[in-house]
Amino acid sequence: MTRPLAVVVGFIGKLPVAGMSLYNLHYIAGLQALGYDIHYVERQNVPSECYDPRTNDSTDDPSYAVSYLEQLLPQHGVNSGQFSFIDAKNQCHGSGWERLRQVLSRADFVLTLADPTWFDELERCPRRAFVDGDPMFTQIWMAMGEPAWATVLRSYDTLFTYGVRMGLADCTVPSIDRTWIPTRPVVATRLWDASFSSGTGPVSTVMNWSAWKDLTFDGQVYGQKNREFERFIDLPQRTAQAFLLAIGGPVPRERLGQHGWSLVDALETTITIEAYQRFVAASRADFGIAKHGYVASRSGWFSDRSTCYLAAGKPVLHQDTGCGDWLPTGEGLLLFSSVEQVIEALGQLDADYDRHARAARAIAEEYFEASTVVGRMLDAAGFR
Repeated sequence: MTRPLAVVVGFIGKLPVAGMSLYNLHYIAGLQALGYDIHYVERQNVPSECYDPRTNDSTDDPSYAVSYLEQLLPQHGVNSGQFSFIDAKNQCHGSGWERLRQVLSRADFVLTLADPTWFDELERCPRRAFVDGDPMFTQIWMAMGEPAWATVLRSYDTLFTYGVRMGLADCTVPSIDRTWIPTRPVVATRLWDASFSSGTGPVSTVMNWSAWKDLTFDGQVYGQKNREFERFIDLPQRTAQAFLLAIGGPVPRERLGQHGWSLVDALETTITIEAYQRFVAASRADFGIAKHGYVASRSGWFSDRSTCYLAAGKPVLHQDTGCGDWLPTGEGLLLFSSVEQVIEALGQLDADYDRHARAARAIAEEYFEASTVVGRMLDAAGFR
């Protein structure tokens, strides 16, 4: 009996670091657990989109991206003939164009993850869905008529969003005259060992200081993580707890160091999935600062990075975006909006770390397990 076939369009090769790889691999693992064969696709959509960690630069050269996919995907059940990478010259690496066209003609659906991707051959599969992992910013770009968003997303009849609270009175994420199905990040817990250690390491996170510029919508500015982080910059000076940041982007390293933050290079920490897993395993908890836009819009967004900490049995301190509406809090997951609330949460971890660690893993299994969440998505979209 022929297994159903899902085409996953992602960005593993273009951003070949652990967090971005796992963002895609967790969806792939969820679909595989549901019985789907996978054909994985990427396309260079804009110039200089392929990040090469060897040079710490972005380029049109797809060689590192293709090599990375060739090495990584077979470890996760996606073999060489089951992926396609379309470069800036429209060459299809991996499967080749003929094979990709055949795949798209018989695929049950296309699921595009976060990266607005379109090429005409996708029309061969009539059931197409897009997952918005960046609520508020995605919708602002659409409202502004940015082609990568406004034009591309017209070709997707089904839109999912991590903006879980969209449509509620206090949530300012606009619909842009489209229907959005609320969803959440996913994690394949089988990829994460939960050791339930004593929690003596630092509270840590992996983050980009500022990925994009601030955007304005209806007179309100929606910014990046740096805007929110400034509110908590003196946190290490208020507690004996050690804090460790694996941080990239235009980072004010000297000023952060002066406030007591220990810094390590984000690329070194995430250059391989194994390095990333070791970093998480050595941490006491996740310090989940959210983008200002997620907080200000009351989007209900939750971090895909934080799901990894939860799966590893690490408690998560997560900035309140309204996600407490749909997630259990108080054990394993502690929300904060102020420095004082972070300090209070650290005290709760001190009181019974083991209980919080086990609750963290339980939350990952119940609320973020990839096969469960993806299954609900497919049902909501009418794809199965």
